[in-house]
Amino acid sequence: MKSNITGWKDVYSFTLKQVLKTKAYRISYIILVLVVLLSMPIAAKLLFNNAENENGPSPITKVYVNNMTQFTDVSFEDIKSIDSFKHIDFEPMNKDYNEVVGQITEDERHSIILNISEENGAYSLHLSMIKDGPLKKSQLQRLGDVLLSSFTNSRMESIGVSDEQLTLLQTPVVSKITMTDINGEEILDEDTSISLSEYMFVYGILFFVMMTTVLMGTQVATSIVTEKSTRVVEYLLITVKPLALMIGKVFAMLTATIIQMLSMVAALVISNKISANYSSGNGSLLSQVLPSDLFANINIMNLLLCIVLVFLGLLFYAVLAGLAGATVSRLEELNEGLMLFTIVSMVGIYIGLGAANTLMSSGTNTYIMFAFLFPLSSPFILPGAILVGKASLLLVGIAIVLQLAFIVILFRFVAGVYETLILHNGNTIKIKELLKIARRQ
Repeated sequence: MKSNITGWKDVYSFTLKQVLKTKAYRISYIILVLVVLLSMPIAAKLLFNNAENENGPSPITKVYVNNMTQFTDVSFEDIKSIDSFKHIDFEPMNKDYNEVVGQITEDERHSIILNISEENGAYSLHLSMIKDGPLKKSQLQRLGDVLLSSFTNSRMESIGVSDEQLTLLQTPVVSKITMTDINGEEILDEDTSISLSEYMFVYGILFFVMMTTVLMGTQVATSIVTEKSTRVVEYLLITVKPLALMIGKVFAMLTATIIQMLSMVAALVISNKISANYSSGNGSLLSQVLPSDLFANINIMNLLLCIVLVFLGLLFYAVLAGLAGATVSRLEELNEGLMLFTIVSMVGIYIGLGAANTLMSSGTNTYIMFAFLFPLSSPFILPGAILVGKASLLLVGIAIVLQLAFIVILFRFVAGVYETLILHNGNTIKIKELLKIARRQ
């Protein structure tokens, strides 16, 4: 007597070969890899080319000082001790303001005006440059920080405040409230929240898994509907049972998607290395954007756990997409059939996004534990949480067991639905009708 899964390998190899031969798969594969391969160099070129070298000479050549206050004993000559600003000339404005503006506009486009004003006992330093000129706001801000420090030092010297006294006046005062036990020992409240950079890392993994899930689900459903509409499935059912047919097709489409995913990861690594050519010797794009301590929890064990979770999550959603394909008879109705798959996957994605936001704002809590363990959301949020050190091995083990249990149950249910609707050639099956099939099973 044949087992219900006998022949799934034949279905797997047949489906995988057919998918890899299709023009749509090859074109999408090439486009995805090229997009990832070019993303880092383009981003690095835009970021690093527009970034200002803080240690390089300032493009500002002259500053016209328009001092409108009673404090006339101000000099910015000490700024010239800084290499980046030693070439700048500070010239008191002895001409009409509009005349100076016209002079800068016509002949001195690398010059600016410094307006010093006083109102209600407070001083204001305002830098002005010509519109659409060669200077940038960031370059003015860089000089403005140094001017403010120099102006403050000049004021303190005029009233006889020494450097030590100024440092003492500017020292911040911090208040802190702590809880202590009966012995007076401080009770430490552990901070389990994640930083912004860790959040972006978790979000990046979530987005990558989401895109892979959507791509794979569409391919699985399309393959099943195509075979149903072209009657190929009738020939396949002569030698294999519905469960074996479903297992073979799901794993074949999952393999095709994993090939795309691994190629994108490889392209990302290569793209990141290429981006180092645009960073003026400061390393790759990711090494500069992400903090160095972000990858402290990345080791072989954690990487393997993440791979297992992502694989099980993709398998779960692939089977769910197979259910969507089983309810449709024609390709024209595929979008309607994918509605259930879309709703369920969006529920998992939004729970994962909510968990990532909660992790950053308040740390681990009951909702986070639910998102880690819930089979719909765990493939999206848990891999990133593992790599930033916010998930224990026990919790990951429980999540994997739950995922496996849901996959087995869903596989059996989908195979039953597939067998019931294998020759269905009418309207798309609704959720109520699926529930009736489930009750009969």
